[in-house]
Amino acid sequence: MTMRTTQKRLRLLALLPILGFALVSCQDLAVTNPNLPDALRATQQPTAAETFVASAFRTWWPVAGHDDYPAWAFSTMAMEITSGFADFGQLELSAIPRTPWNNSPVNARNNVTEGPWYGLYRTISSVNDALSAVDRGVLVVDTLRTMRTKAVGKFIQGISYGYLGLYFDKGFIIDEKVQLDTVKNPQFKTYKELTAFGIAQIDTAIAVAQKYNFSLPLDGWLYTNMTRDQFVQLANSFAARLLVYSARSRTERAAVDWAKVITRVDAGIKTDFAPTAQSLVLWDDWKRLVARLRTVGRPSDFGRPSYDLIGPADSTNGYVNWVNMPLTSRVGFQMKTQDRRIQGSTGPASPGIYMGYNKNDIFTASRGTWRWSHYYYLRNGTGTTWESGAQVAMTVAEMDLLKAEALIRLGRAAEAVPLINKTRVANGQLPSVTVDGPPDTPGCVPRKFNGNCGSLWDALRHEKKVEGVGVSGVIAFFDARGWQSLPENTLIHLPVPGRELGVLRQDLYTYGGGGAGSAPAPSPETCPVALPRCP
Repeated sequence: MTMRTTQKRLRLLALLPILGFALVSCQDLAVTNPNLPDALRATQQPTAAETFVASAFRTWWPVAGHDDYPAWAFSTMAMEITSGFADFGQLELSAIPRTPWNNSPVNARNNVTEGPWYGLYRTISSVNDALSAVDRGVLVVDTLRTMRTKAVGKFIQGISYGYLGLYFDKGFIIDEKVQLDTVKNPQFKTYKELTAFGIAQIDTAIAVAQKYNFSLPLDGWLYTNMTRDQFVQLANSFAARLLVYSARSRTERAAVDWAKVITRVDAGIKTDFAPTAQSLVLWDDWKRLVARLRTVGRPSDFGRPSYDLIGPADSTNGYVNWVNMPLTSRVGFQMKTQDRRIQGSTGPASPGIYMGYNKNDIFTASRGTWRWSHYYYLRNGTGTTWESGAQVAMTVAEMDLLKAEALIRLGRAAEAVPLINKTRVANGQLPSVTVDGPPDTPGCVPRKFNGNCGSLWDALRHEKKVEGVGVSGVIAFFDARGWQSLPENTLIHLPVPGRELGVLRQDLYTYGGGGAGSAPAPSPETCPVALPRCP
């Protein structure tokens, strides 16, 4: 990690309010922390509450898949990116066979859990103070700015609780109506309750916004110029994410209210959501490391797109042989594919528009040659682009493909076809799919593990994975657990951090490795409904 990146992180942390709630012990006592800032006094100034909200997104951003924790652990567990380095907890969590997560507070990689836990609760604490001020009648200059503060505050509160529900098995719910200094015996809420609460706050944000026609500036807030209507669209798209990605299993993903997902997507973003980076303020270290080039001839020298991600596009038997051989026998290989996101038109060594081929093995063999990949990432994050310009965080393609999945699950596969073909044809330059799947011709993309041409379901998953890589470091994991494609015994969610359990005087526990909270054996090609070429 560069000194510059470390300095950025330290400056960011210095701005974060401490979550008093996380310091409450589980004794039946009211606890007052004299070291906490006086939130009541701090938000009495006319613009203080607005500032609290306008700066809150920058503390949510890193732990939502745009910094190193927990992005590297989640992406490598999902077999989206492969790496042989121990940084950020990825080596231990992506090891095969899977082992239980070491939830000890002295684990050197404890930021896998502590980063998102404390980062999200710090963000919640900040917006809670602002929302409490608004509820007390503090006027932020005028009614319009006050209601803008409330709408964006509820939105950030909602996505923060939503992501707690995506990451953890359980957590606490504390909103602006709770006086932290008098909390007694805090009770955990399940991930389902966290997610539902998050969506409810997002809906409050939408309701407030629909009554007041405000706009958001580029500097601060959500770090992109945005009209009121665009804000409402973004809120609906985040609600769609939470509805789908909270599922922990194939059964839970099937039980998602897919009709509601379609409603949310239809009311959602019309252009990609891409906050503008600001040096020392908001940047995307996930994109930086995925694309990093420090030594000539070794692009993506920290982590590379895995064969589990791109292999189904291989028109040779390279991937078929690779996936069906013993783990210890696997090594990198060169693919041939018609998918122009992976390979250019002039041959298998020519770069595609998202990634390219590089023959160098950059990870030590002692950590498993199965981790090797000859493919590097170039779509974004190269050079200094990770700290300047637009940082794509949610795409229209993601929403289209969530809707396509909903339509397939609702028995309306024909309506899903044009949504799948949008990126498949425009970006991959591949022939269109039909309800039967891709054309069953030589070079079919994608192919199944046995080499046969894939189904419409396989094509949907291929589009979702290839279009999503590099956008966020955590979404591939959310999809993999719902599609049942995680390696067996991968943890399905994080436990409450050991440090927090110690403060609360509760027993240490964990997930994965074959114990509680372990993923079943993968079966990603099993379709959710009857389709041609489906097992």
